Amino acid sequence: MTIKLGKRCTPISISVYFVGMVVLCLSLNMAEKIGLGLFFAALHELGHLAAMLSFGAQPNRVCFAAAGVRIECPPGLSLSFGKEIVIAFAGPAVSLALAVLCYAVGWENAALVNLGFALFNLLPVRQLDGGRVVYYALCRRLHEPMAAGISLAISLAVLFVLATGVGYVSLSQGIDWPLVVAVLYVAGNC
Repeated sequence: MTIKLGKRCTPISISVYFVGMVVLCLSLNMAEKIGLGLFFAALHELGHLAAMLSFGAQPNRVCFAAAGVRIECPPGLSLSFGKEIVIAFAGPAVSLALAVLCYAVGWENAALVNLGFALFNLLPVRQLDGGRVVYYALCRRLHEPMAAGISLAISLAVLFVLATGVGYVSLSQGIDWPLVVAVLYVAGNC
């Protein structure tokens, strides 16, 4: 399937893992939560996409995967580090704006979902928006290999703190599976 974005058509792929995650959530009677989550995750990603298109960058592919939507850029795409930072912040900015809007109209559950998306994606961990911001901000001052090493060290430190916190919560209050899955997802993409 393709969709016209900017000047050309962009392929959209749906992973079998995405379908599996949706089926799993439906089987656990989480249809409303998964639908709400997918809707707001799509709006978050549209924030990134709108920022990319505003800078004239065309995505190579949009992929629906088990852990969400991924916008893939073509190899060799060259944008300034400042533009990359704006693109990385665009998704969380949309999520924060939606959280405020949802809270203002009295839709507290949706406000919390969007606030969660924003805060989670702003973690300074590689593959998340906050990690991309840290990397590109470091690239403005350092050579890219050094920036990559420092951003990896920051990611690992944040993951250690997250894993310790989730371990403590799990031992003291029982396993909180959404927290465990979130930490595993971030660790698996680091």
